Amino acid sequence: MTFSQQNLAHPGLRKTAAALSIAAAGLLAATCAFAAGKSNTELDAQYQREKAVCTSGQSNQDKATCLREAGAAYQQAKQGKLNDGQQAQYSSNAVDRCKSLPASDQADCQRRIQSPSDVEGSAPSGGILRKDVTIVPATTQ
Repeated sequence: MTFSQQNLAHPGLRKTAAALSIAAAGLLAATCAFAAGKSNTELDAQYQREKAVCTSGQSNQDKATCLREAGAAYQQAKQGKLNDGQQAQYSSNAVDRCKSLPASDQADCQRRIQSPSDVEGSAPSGGILRKDVTIVPATTQ
């Protein structure tokens, strides 16, 4: 009888090993269920779209880096570890940047961030320009 067989021969250790096996299976099932926010078909389709962007040169990264990042994101999403809830934080950061402007310009800045009338540009082109038009009536003198 080897050492591992001697240890598992003890009834308490067998129960513990069985409980750990069941717990591990439950954890695996929970992870799969959590990743089910998007189906595997949706995740596969998203990954194919991201790969297409990488190979077409539309990404702001070199091809190898882009493909590596797309693959890593795909794996994280399949494991339910990809945090896609960052948009609220990005918006909050953008509005916070308006606080550095003079008080008279802050409301216009916040309006441009939250509901611009026009958006142009992209990160690869150097930035995103958000426009908002405010009509100010002429003053009579």
